[in-house]
Amino acid sequence: MIPLSQTQARGPELQKKVSFWNGLGLVVGLMIGSGLFSSPGPVLESSGAYGTALVVWLISGLLAMCGALCYAELGTMLPMNGGEAVYLGRAFGSLVSFMFEFVTIVVQKPGSLAIVCIVFGDYVSRIAYHTYFFNVPHDSDASVELADSVIPPFLPKLLAVICLFILTLINALSVRAGIRVQDVLTVVKVLTAIVISVVGVVVLTNKGLVVGNSLQGDPFEGFGSISFGQFAVAFYSGLWAYEGWNNLNYVSGEMKDPHRDLPRVIIFGIPLVIFCYMLSNVAYLAALRSEVVMHTNTVAMDFGKKIFGPAGGIIFAVCVALSCFGSANASVFTGARIIYVSAKQGHIPSFFGKLSQSRQTPILALLLQACLTTVMIMIGSFRVLVNFYSLSAWIFYFLAVLSLLIFRYTEPDLNRPYRVWLSTPILFCMVALFLCTTPFIEAPIESAIALGIVLLAIPIWLIHVKLRSTIARGWDSITSRIKGNRNRQGYHGMEMTEAD
Repeated sequence: MIPLSQTQARGPELQKKVSFWNGLGLVVGLMIGSGLFSSPGPVLESSGAYGTALVVWLISGLLAMCGALCYAELGTMLPMNGGEAVYLGRAFGSLVSFMFEFVTIVVQKPGSLAIVCIVFGDYVSRIAYHTYFFNVPHDSDASVELADSVIPPFLPKLLAVICLFILTLINALSVRAGIRVQDVLTVVKVLTAIVISVVGVVVLTNKGLVVGNSLQGDPFEGFGSISFGQFAVAFYSGLWAYEGWNNLNYVSGEMKDPHRDLPRVIIFGIPLVIFCYMLSNVAYLAALRSEVVMHTNTVAMDFGKKIFGPAGGIIFAVCVALSCFGSANASVFTGARIIYVSAKQGHIPSFFGKLSQSRQTPILALLLQACLTTVMIMIGSFRVLVNFYSLSAWIFYFLAVLSLLIFRYTEPDLNRPYRVWLSTPILFCMVALFLCTTPFIEAPIESAIALGIVLLAIPIWLIHVKLRSTIARGWDSITSRIKGNRNRQGYHGMEMTEAD
C-alpha cells in the first residue's frame, strides 16, 4: 500500500465488527491461492527429493507466520494506512519509502498478477486440449511431454492476457461487480484446496489408490549436493504460495479486540494453511510420480486425472482456473488503487489519479497496470516470474521487519499493544537476507534485473521527487519575495497619499 495523506489516513472511524472467527476466515482466504496449484513442481525440482520438498513447505509456512507476527506489532504500533511504506519511511526516510512504492507499482503488483494469470492460462489450455490425454497413462512422463508438444506455446500466454483484460474491463465498469466476482470465487478457491487435502488423506489411508507414487526411497536423497541457490529458489516457490501474510495487519482496525485477536488469528490461522498445504503436497506425491510433479505446471489437474480419471482432471482444472480468476481479480482491484493514490500524491503523472465520471473507477490506473502486467506475461514463464518477483518483494520484507528492530532501539516508548518476541524478527531478518543474496547463484539474470529495477528508483526519486521539490521551494521563495516587494511598495504609496 502507498502512504496516504493525514486526512486520508484518519478517514471515517471503521466499525469494529471483525471477530476472531471472521479474522481466521480472512487469513485462509488471503493466503490460499494459485501457489498451491502451481508451486509444488518447482519446489520439488529445486529440492531434489520429496522429504526435502516437504521441509521447504513447512519452513516457508513458519517463516510466513514469523513475518505476519512482526507485521502485527508494526500494524498495531503504527495503525495508519500505508503498510510497509509507513514503516520504511519512518525508519529509513522518504527515499526507501519511494523505492518501495515504485517497485510495488512496476514489479510487485504486475508481477504477482502476471503469475496468477499465467497459471490460469496453463490450466485453461490444458482443459482445451484435454482430449489428447485420454489414452495416455495418468502418471506417466508422456502425459507431461505430450502437453508440451501439443499445446501451442503462445496459447497459455494468450489466455493469460485475455483473463487480465476481462478482469480489467469488469473493474473499469463497476466496483461492485468486481467485489461480487471476488466473493464467489474466493469460496471456490478455498473449497478446492480443502477437497485436495481431504482426498490426500483418503489416498494415504487407501493403499489401493497409491500406485507408482513419489513417497518411496530416501526422502532426503541428494540433500548434500543441493546448493544454497537451489534452496533459495525452492523457498521462493514455496513462499509464493503463502503470499498474503503481509496483509493481515490491515484488518486490525476493524477487529473487535485487535490486541487479543490479531496474534491469535495469525497463530491459529497460518498453521491451518500450513496443514492444508502439507496435506495437499503429500496427496500430490502419493498419487503421482516425482517426474510428473516436477515438470508439470498443472499438478492439480494431473492429480485429479490420476484419482478420478479424465473427467476428474477437467473438474479440478476448472476449479483451479476459477480460483486463479478470483485471485487475479483481487490483484487487479487493489493494484489499480495503489496507482491511483500514488498519482494523487504526485509521485507519478496526475492523470493516472483521475476517475471515470460515469463509473467512478480509476480507468487509466487500470490500463497502466494492464500494460505493465501484459509485458511481464509476454517475457516470462511461471518459474522465471516467481524468481523475479520474489527477490524484489523480499528485499522490502527484510527492510520492513528490520524497521521493527530499529524502532525497538530508537523509539522504545511507542505504544505497542502487541509485542513479538525479539528472536522472531531477528530470525526472520536472517532468513530474508539469505533469500535476498543467494538467488544470484541459481537465477542470476532474473535476480540482476529485479535488483536493477529496485535501484532504478533512486535516480527517479532524485529527479522526479527531490529535484521537483527543490525547484518548487525555490519558486515559492522567489514568488514570496516578489509579493513582499509589491506589498511594501503599495504601503509606501498609501503613506505618501495620506501625507499629501
